[in-house]
Amino acid sequence: MTLARLLVLVALLQLPPAGFPPAVVDVAASPAAGPRRVTEGTLYWKTGQEQVAAPVLATDVEIRVTGIVARARVHQEFTNPGAEWAEGVYVFPLPDDAAVDHLRMRVDDRIVEGQIRERAAAKAAYTQAKQQGQRTSLVEQERPNVFTTSLANIPPGATITIEIEYQQTVQYDAGQFRLRFPMVVGPRYVPGEPVAGAGGSGQAPDTDEVPDASRISPPVRPPHLGPINPVRLRVELDPGLPVAAVESSYHTIHTAPLGGDRYEVTLAEQTVPADRDFELVWRPVAGAAPTAALLAEPHGDLQYALLMVMPPAAADRLRVPREVTFVLDQSGSMAGASITQAKAALTLALNRLTPADTFNVIRFSDRTDSLFPAPQPASGASVRAAERYVAAIRAEGGTEMLPALERALDASEGGGRLRQVIFLTDGAVGNELRLFAAIRERLGDRRLFTIGIGSAPNSHFMREAARLGRGTFTYIGSPDEVQDKMVALFRKVESPAVADIALELGGGGDAEILPTPIPDLYQGEPVVVALRARTLPAFVTVRGRSGSTAWTREVPIHAAREGAGLSTLWARRKIAALLDQRSADGSDEAVRKAVIEVALAHHLVSRYTSLVAVDVTPVRPADASLSSHALATNVPHGWDYAAVIGAGQGATPGALHLVLGFTALLAAVGFRLCLRGAPALVVVRRRRREY
Repeated sequence: MTLARLLVLVALLQLPPAGFPPAVVDVAASPAAGPRRVTEGTLYWKTGQEQVAAPVLATDVEIRVTGIVARARVHQEFTNPGAEWAEGVYVFPLPDDAAVDHLRMRVDDRIVEGQIRERAAAKAAYTQAKQQGQRTSLVEQERPNVFTTSLANIPPGATITIEIEYQQTVQYDAGQFRLRFPMVVGPRYVPGEPVAGAGGSGQAPDTDEVPDASRISPPVRPPHLGPINPVRLRVELDPGLPVAAVESSYHTIHTAPLGGDRYEVTLAEQTVPADRDFELVWRPVAGAAPTAALLAEPHGDLQYALLMVMPPAAADRLRVPREVTFVLDQSGSMAGASITQAKAALTLALNRLTPADTFNVIRFSDRTDSLFPAPQPASGASVRAAERYVAAIRAEGGTEMLPALERALDASEGGGRLRQVIFLTDGAVGNELRLFAAIRERLGDRRLFTIGIGSAPNSHFMREAARLGRGTFTYIGSPDEVQDKMVALFRKVESPAVADIALELGGGGDAEILPTPIPDLYQGEPVVVALRARTLPAFVTVRGRSGSTAWTREVPIHAAREGAGLSTLWARRKIAALLDQRSADGSDEAVRKAVIEVALAHHLVSRYTSLVAVDVTPVRPADASLSSHALATNVPHGWDYAAVIGAGQGATPGALHLVLGFTALLAAVGFRLCLRGAPALVVVRRRRREY
C-alpha cells in the first residue's frame, strides 16, 4: 500500500459518520477568520476557497392546551450571519401524532401564507422560486415525527421567521396528563447498502433498506463546542378541571396561575438548548379525574367528534402465568445515561417475575445473543444469572434490531401462557417500515411492550411498534423515573387487558370511527377515538370487556369550543390508518392517492403532501451566488458522543478537526470520489456508521 493510500485509509477510519459533513470546517476556536471574526458557536462552511458562515437557528414555541386538545405554533428564526446569500435546511422533530396544517413565512413586515400541495409539486415550486431569487420556504414530512424545513434566499445579515402550526391530543395515562414537545432528532442507525442519488443533505447515504436516509440524518455538533439551537417555550394550560400539580419531567419551569384553573408555564431559564424532549405533566385533584368526554364540532357539511372514556378497572386480578422475553438494546446510541436507565428498568422487571413465569433475556447491537436458548422458569438461580448477565452489558456497536426482534417473536408455542415481549431501546433506527412488517408477520399470540429510553427516543417507532404488537409504550427519560414508570408498566402487563371495545351511535346513526378496530387497553388507559358523520346523535354507547366482566357506558355529546380543530385530528388519524395499509416498501399507489386526497382536503402535511410558501418578489441579484447549508443539531442529552459519532476510539477533538480538514482537502482534488469505488474502504466507512 502506498503512503498516500495509507493516509487516506487512516482518515476514513477516523471520520465521524453522523457528524460534520466532509466539506465543513469548524474554526470557532480560531482567533480570526479573515475580515469576519469568528464568534463562539459560529460554523463556517468551506465552499471552494471561501469560508461561508452557516445560518443560525433559534426556536420559539407557543402551545395552548384546552382540555385534551393542544394547538402549537413553532417559530423557527433563521439568521444569516455571513456575507453570502444562504439557504438553510433544518431537520427537526415534532410529536409523532402532530397534524401540521399551517406554514407562514414572515419577511420584514409581511406574512406569506403557505399552501398545501402534493409533495413533488411543492418541491418543484420551492426549487423554481429558489433559482429565481425569491424568498421561499418548504416544510416536508420525513417520518410522522421528523420534518424538514428548507428556507432559501436569506439575505446577508438578515433574519427570516418560519411559523409552523400543528394540533395533537394530550396523552392521559395512570391518572396523569402528559404533553411532550421533542427538540432534537438523534442520529439513527441506517442498515443496507448505499445507493446512488442522495435525495437529502444529511450525513448518512441513502441505502436499499432506508432509501431516504440522507433526509433524516442532520449533522451533529461536537458537544465540546457548546450547544446551539436555543429554544424558548410557553404553554397556556386550560385543562378544564382543577389540578393538584403541574410539573416538567426534564426541565425547570415557572408556573403562574391565570385564574379559573388556567396556568401559564414557561422555562425557568428562558431558553434551553434543543437537546432533549420537553414534557409537561399535570395531575387532577382527587375526585376530579375525567371518566368520559365527547366533544363535537361542525366542519362544512360534516360533524366531527373526539371521544375519551375511562374504562373501569379490571374486575378480576387473577395473575396468569407469563412467558416474558426481555430485549435490551446495547448499541452505541444507548451509551451513557440511557444504558444505565435501561439496565435498572430491566433489573426491576426481573425481580417482579414469579416462579410460575418463564423468561429469557435477549441483547443486541450489531449482533444478537440471549441468556438462554429458550425461556426458562423464573427460579432464584435463573433470575440471579440474568442479573449478572444484565450487569455485564456495555453499550457499543450498531443497532441491528431486526434479528433481535425476529428472535423474540419466534414461532414456538407458548404452552398456554400469556406471552409478552418487553423491548427496551431508544429506537434510533431508520428502517422502521421493515421492523413494523416483521411485527405484523411474526407477532402471533404475543403482546409487545416498548420502553423508550433516553432524552430523545424515536417515539414514532416506539408507539407504532407497541400498537402493532397490541401492547403499550412507556417513556423513561431520566434515572429518577425508572421506579415509578416500571411499577406502572408492571400493573399493565400483570392485569387483564380491556378488550372487545366497540362504539355504537344512539339512534342507529352511522359514523366513520378511527382507529378501527379500537385497540385493547391496559390499566389506567382511556379509550380515545375520533368520529366523522353527517349527523351525530345525542349520545354514543361504549361497550367492552374488562377481564371476564362486560361493561357499558353511555356518553352524551357536548359542543366543543369554537376552533377546536377536531376535523384536523380526525384527518390525521385517517392518514395514519391509510398508511397502515401500505406494503413494507410503501409502494401502494392506491394508498398514496387516498392520503393525498385527505391531506389536501384538510390542509395537512403528510408523507405525500408538503407546505410551500413563496414570496412573489425576487430579492437575490442574478449574479449573486447561493450557499446551501444543512443546519447542525445537538447530540441528545446524556448520549455519549464518542460512542455514537465515532470521535472516540482513540480520536481526540483536535485529531477529529485535523481529519475533517484533511478529508476536505481530498474532496477538493477529487480523491474521495475515486476512493468510493474501493469496496474495502466503503466497508470500513459503513462499519463506523453503526451506532
